[in-house]
Amino acid sequence: MSSMHLEHPSFYGNAFLLAPIGIAVASVDGVWNQVNPALYKMLGYDEEELVDKDHRIFFHPDDWAQEERQLQKLLEGHSSSAIMEIRYIHKSGHVVWVAEQVFTLRNKEGVPESFYIYLTDITEKKLADNLDSVVCEHSQDIIAYSSSDGVCLYVSPAFHNLLGYHPKDFIGKKLMDYFHPDDIAELYERDYSDKDKVCARFRHADGRYIWFETTIKLIRNVDGDVDKILSIGRDITERIQTEQALINSRRSLAEAQRIASIGSWEWDLERGEIHCSEELLRIYGITDTNIIGKFENLLQFVHPADHENVLTKVQRAMAGHNFSLECRLILTTGTEKHVHIQGVVLKDNEGFPIKTQGTVQDITEQKKMQQLLEETIDRYTSLKKYNPDAIISLDKTGYIVSVNPASEQITGYSAQELNDFHFTDLFHYEDVGRAQQWFQRFMIGEAVECGEMRVVCKDGSLIDLLITPAPIIIRQAMVGCYVMVKDITEQKRKDELLRKSEKLSVVGQLAAGVAHEIRNPLTALKGFVKLMMHSDPQFPKYLAIMKEELDRIELIVSELLMLSKPQSLQLRRTDLKDLIEEVQTLIGTQAIMKNIEIQLSADEGPFTVQCDPNQIKQVIINFLKNAIEAMTREGVILIELSLDTTGHARMRIVDQGCGIPEDKLPRLGEPFFTTKEGGTGLGLMVSQKIIEHHAGKMSITSRLNQGTTVEVSLPIAELPLEEPISLRL
Repeated sequence: MSSMHLEHPSFYGNAFLLAPIGIAVASVDGVWNQVNPALYKMLGYDEEELVDKDHRIFFHPDDWAQEERQLQKLLEGHSSSAIMEIRYIHKSGHVVWVAEQVFTLRNKEGVPESFYIYLTDITEKKLADNLDSVVCEHSQDIIAYSSSDGVCLYVSPAFHNLLGYHPKDFIGKKLMDYFHPDDIAELYERDYSDKDKVCARFRHADGRYIWFETTIKLIRNVDGDVDKILSIGRDITERIQTEQALINSRRSLAEAQRIASIGSWEWDLERGEIHCSEELLRIYGITDTNIIGKFENLLQFVHPADHENVLTKVQRAMAGHNFSLECRLILTTGTEKHVHIQGVVLKDNEGFPIKTQGTVQDITEQKKMQQLLEETIDRYTSLKKYNPDAIISLDKTGYIVSVNPASEQITGYSAQELNDFHFTDLFHYEDVGRAQQWFQRFMIGEAVECGEMRVVCKDGSLIDLLITPAPIIIRQAMVGCYVMVKDITEQKRKDELLRKSEKLSVVGQLAAGVAHEIRNPLTALKGFVKLMMHSDPQFPKYLAIMKEELDRIELIVSELLMLSKPQSLQLRRTDLKDLIEEVQTLIGTQAIMKNIEIQLSADEGPFTVQCDPNQIKQVIINFLKNAIEAMTREGVILIELSLDTTGHARMRIVDQGCGIPEDKLPRLGEPFFTTKEGGTGLGLMVSQKIIEHHAGKMSITSRLNQGTTVEVSLPIAELPLEEPISLRL
């Protein structure tokens, strides 16, 4: 290719046509006379569409005024050229930014003849500059330039939004002075690379500190020294707070897991790796974390007897099913634990299982408690089921809740039938009121003793039962009671036979005593009759002796009648102290005649007993008469009245008489055994019988020549009776 000389006619034409920038020749009134290919390609028009057209019609309307001012200056000769940035409208309608340089061509007289215009497309540069400006102006991150020693040269507007400082006021200040004191040392000592990142707290205008993550770019000069520092800071306060909250949450979760003995795990099915929480490791007793990570490593802790169950559940999990199971662990120390394992399966978008997550809870203590509870229930069930006595559960209103088999056997009713009964429905009609009162007293917390009551069985037969209550307490509240029922029908029959046997024994003793006691006066009577038949008439003398012997026979017969005749007890609430005072007044005259004083010493009462007053008076009279007869000289008979700890009224009669020999004390109460001259021994026997029928007790202690003490205790009455109770003795 031959070179083209500058003076060659085609040189300038080729330069015009082949120029990479747009070139146009325009008249002084703005009409384009010539345009090169680069220009009409730049604007998207054909050459014919641009030539002979006023170039201003292709301007953006907002740039017309600027173009007119510049061209006017050129025409007026203020300058020979003008440079401006103008927006042209592309044929397709979009804006084309052009760097336009205009030169004025003048004739020899200096008159402007045309304009020579160079146009360079700067659209991309302009967009980039605008983008940088938008980024700097609207970025939520702080963009800052500083010198190598940290003096601020520029900060973006976000500086004001995030930290409250006006950007202009911060120019020339050292950025390092505004970091948190705890972070400054680390920032100074850090070795920075050309591209680095730091996290530190920056002081806000109001004094608080905000966490920033700052990306640093070190800008070096031609010598390689740091000349400028570009920093882009992002507010990460929320992220730090979230991370801290996450740390606290994890710590709280770990603490909660420790308290609840629940560990967590995650099993990546694709990798076969298992990640365990600290609590899970503690449950398994694992201290060396290197032994975990695989399912097989954890399986070795499972009790051999539970392997099959665990593997079955794991296979279901691998198939995508959630699972829950209980198994035993054998720790390295040999300790056995019970755990509950449950897990859920996570699947990918195609439904394939990729991961399982779950928990392991240590339920060893629960298992122990459950086993203990089951054993307790079994014991209770066995006790109730196989107990020969009936056990009936009642609710608070007295309706039957449950019964044991013995209840069915005793009553003849089935358990289903009994569950529809009120407990009083089973009793004999004469015992219903007493049973209802007994139940009400027990349910309000009063102490009640065992009671004997009669039950009508399903077949109509009547049986005697001994009933013992026990409270049912749930959550410290009585919700009902158990009634233990013992069939004492046969026992009472045997007792009756025993009493009859005892009576026969007593009758034998009485017969022997009567035969002995009556034989003596009869012998005397027979002798005097013979004397009367063969002697002189001295009948008055004989008759007096015979009358005395007959009176003695009458006394013996009266005592025997008292023992043999059934006595009717009329029980009512009576103050024992009042009875003693009445007897004291009655016997007092007889005591005074022998210079004997009867003193009563009573504690604070009340001494209310359920008794037949006449019979208790007879007992007190018998003991006081014995005491008076035992004292051969003046003295004091002391009556002490008190309450003991068992709920009984205790009466002690202490005399200063001759006393009773120790070897004779065991025989007191036997018929016709007495230590008194002319006594029969039946008075003490009668007194003892009366006390027993009043559910009381009697004891006698004595020391020879010092005196005798008789102690009687009677139960205190608990509630008043609506009417007297008659008992046949």
